[in-house]
Amino acid sequence: MKKAVGSPSMNMREHVSRADLHYRHTVERSEGGLPLGNGRMGSLIWTSPSALKFQINRADVYANDSRTNSFNQRHSDYAYGCGFVDIDLVDYGEDVFNDKGIRQHLSLYDATASISGIGVAAEAFAASGHDVFGVRIHDRRPVPQVVNIKLKMLRPAEVVTKNHSAVSRLMIRDGMMVLHQQFREGDYFCASAVVIAITGRDAQVRMNDEYGGRKPVGAYRESLVIGQPNETEMRLCVQPENGSFDIFMSSAASFDDQEDVIGEAIRTVRHAMQPGYDALLAEHRKWWHSFWDKSYIRLHSEDGRAEFVEQHYTYYVYLMASNSRGSQFPPNFGGMLLSPRGDLRHWGAMHWWNNMNLYYNAVLPTGHYELFHPYFNMYSAMYDSCAAAARQQWGSQGIYIPEVVSFDGVEELPEDIAEEMRDLYLLRKPWEQMSDRFREYAYSKRPHESRWNWKYHEKYVDGRFTYKERGYGPFGFTTHMFATQVGIAYHYWLYYEFTKDEEWLRERAYPIIRGVAEFFRHYPNLRKDEDGLYHMYHTTSDEKYYGGKDTMDSMAGMHTIFPIVLRASDLLGLDRDIRPAWQELYEHLAPLPRSDQADAVLKTGEGEAAVWVGALGPVLDQKSQIDVKPAYFGSLCSLETAVSNQDMFKTTMATVRYQEELLDHDWSRAASEMSGMARVLANMGLAEPFKQVVLAQLECVNAERDYCYFNDTGRIKSFENRLTVREGVNCISIQRIGNAAAALQSALCQSQPAGPGQDSVIRLFPACPVDWDAEFSLWCPGGFNVKSAVQGGDIQYITITSSLGGTCRIRNPWGEGEIRLQKVGGEVYMLEGSLLQFETEIGNEYDLYPNK
Repeated sequence: MKKAVGSPSMNMREHVSRADLHYRHTVERSEGGLPLGNGRMGSLIWTSPSALKFQINRADVYANDSRTNSFNQRHSDYAYGCGFVDIDLVDYGEDVFNDKGIRQHLSLYDATASISGIGVAAEAFAASGHDVFGVRIHDRRPVPQVVNIKLKMLRPAEVVTKNHSAVSRLMIRDGMMVLHQQFREGDYFCASAVVIAITGRDAQVRMNDEYGGRKPVGAYRESLVIGQPNETEMRLCVQPENGSFDIFMSSAASFDDQEDVIGEAIRTVRHAMQPGYDALLAEHRKWWHSFWDKSYIRLHSEDGRAEFVEQHYTYYVYLMASNSRGSQFPPNFGGMLLSPRGDLRHWGAMHWWNNMNLYYNAVLPTGHYELFHPYFNMYSAMYDSCAAAARQQWGSQGIYIPEVVSFDGVEELPEDIAEEMRDLYLLRKPWEQMSDRFREYAYSKRPHESRWNWKYHEKYVDGRFTYKERGYGPFGFTTHMFATQVGIAYHYWLYYEFTKDEEWLRERAYPIIRGVAEFFRHYPNLRKDEDGLYHMYHTTSDEKYYGGKDTMDSMAGMHTIFPIVLRASDLLGLDRDIRPAWQELYEHLAPLPRSDQADAVLKTGEGEAAVWVGALGPVLDQKSQIDVKPAYFGSLCSLETAVSNQDMFKTTMATVRYQEELLDHDWSRAASEMSGMARVLANMGLAEPFKQVVLAQLECVNAERDYCYFNDTGRIKSFENRLTVREGVNCISIQRIGNAAAALQSALCQSQPAGPGQDSVIRLFPACPVDWDAEFSLWCPGGFNVKSAVQGGDIQYITITSSLGGTCRIRNPWGEGEIRLQKVGGEVYMLEGSLLQFETEIGNEYDLYPNK
């Protein structure tokens, strides 16, 4: 029997390197650069003919918070960017980077970029444990030139936008170049600093200042702002000579105007410089090598398509570790820490959960639970504001987390505005009776923000900035979407399921889970009707079905949250007085909307199987579509559901088959950037349709349906670095890669309960295509690491390591017959039946194989 993954036969460097980026050309646009990041700060690296280029971004830099009145034009609010850095290698002479001589390589295993050109080469990395980039420049030219390191502002030095100001300053401190920026609006404050220093070469700072523009490095003992107020760039001019020198670029940020972010960035640079570049790089590589040992997926097929999917999966894990680690905030879905085009970004700086969750759905099976922490940190920190929003906006209790929300949560409203908002949004007051006071208050608010999302396209009329409303009264795309907060709460629950960390459940997860459940229980438009069931009125579902009854969004949310809050409260022994009310509501909750219900927005014909639909009508926008949400949301339906809830499973499968007919049996047509259909098909055990969708999604075959960019040859589906700008300017995206990663995990190692809050059961290779060989090491709820391989349709081995102890449940991978369970180095047990269950001990490994 083949030895389990993790043996000396598995060369992790060789495996991870299969996903490396290799370019033998310059990138046409900056978005195609090489991505580097440490989870808090990051950048793409790209080239011009004469220079290496960076935009330093941070996850904790926001120009404004939830209270802003200065960005009422769509896409105008901004965040994350700290400064541009150009390393200009040519002053006068031949370019060094062109398509004939350039070589670019991103090593995922080392998380290091290398770029070589004509007579020059560079190596760069974002230090794994420090907020600093290390860059080594090699100059091998026969006649070396001055290298100019340029530190540049993202915008003019002083920018005022209504009540908001952004002020940037360049300076020298302790011989280092510094770019400092501050954002203010009312009592809101955020600042960042970028600091650059070098070792191994003499250099001078140059700038057009009153001292003549030339200052030797180290000439100033105290901080000195240099240049005129309109200067936006300074240079560190490095003495020309052959050989190598090292550049260190650090950053820091704070929301406290008493904190010295410049001093913090300088300390970071010094800490990196003290041991030197080589020691910093060695520490960095050691961290990443250990990181890669945690889990992996390896694929093979004769046509090479499986390897193509594997490359994207490995790249997904790299990108998440580079963009979501060690911060109080997750990266924005549009751009992450990699935006290269300054401040402007489509969809602004707020967080859109239906986009962002696509990045995180595949995190837990990798075993890298730390990558989820920034996500949880942000949502937990906004708890109090979301509790106020539940009360003010909806007249409810618990918490309300909007689909589109600022990093710090939801603005607290004046009570008169809140009172009218409740009346308008709950349809207790006709929309046309909105007061001038309310309309004027809404005027200055961001139209993408969920609570103001009834505002639509803006324009100027006679010099006044005006909005066109969407035309559905208080309903905007995201105003009345309530499943978002359930999706967030479910991630908290899943984190507990994987880690079994009871302190986490009590302190972090349960407040969110309980808060969301209480929001629904007290929501004014949730009513128990004459049929004895609770129905939800006047909500939306996934940006449509405005004003519908029992929308899929709300009903799927409630059918998920109540069994979870009941299970969690029982585990913790909390809220015994409220549990009966939760139980009663859940037991009398109306079913998910289906085509055989009265007033369904889509009615199937006589004799046809009922399918899931988006809502019961009437709805204001006259939508009439099916809805596959139960197959990917809240573990409402999977293969395991077929065992205990045949009606749920049959309806979901009928909905999938209905979708297949609509697609004329061509599943590739379902492969848009945000589509979760590959996950749906994997969860339902449909291997060939899963393969079609995941390949089409990664190959961007339907790019014509999404945003993409153009060159002389027409539409470009993705950049050289596998990223897209589906969402528009500066919105670099890995949504499709995240979707594919989660789907692939489910196809190979699905660990799902029969329904929310129930025990998970492992299924191996439930949707693995027959022409793919696969080998993996993935993590499952309960802290089980599962290693297995399939070749030519035959399972080669199964090894399960228990990190937490407890009961392991797995569906018989061979379908029937006796199964031998051997504790590695210990006794052998015999198991049989469809469901195999056995008790485990912490740290022990267990091999499973048929008794032949």
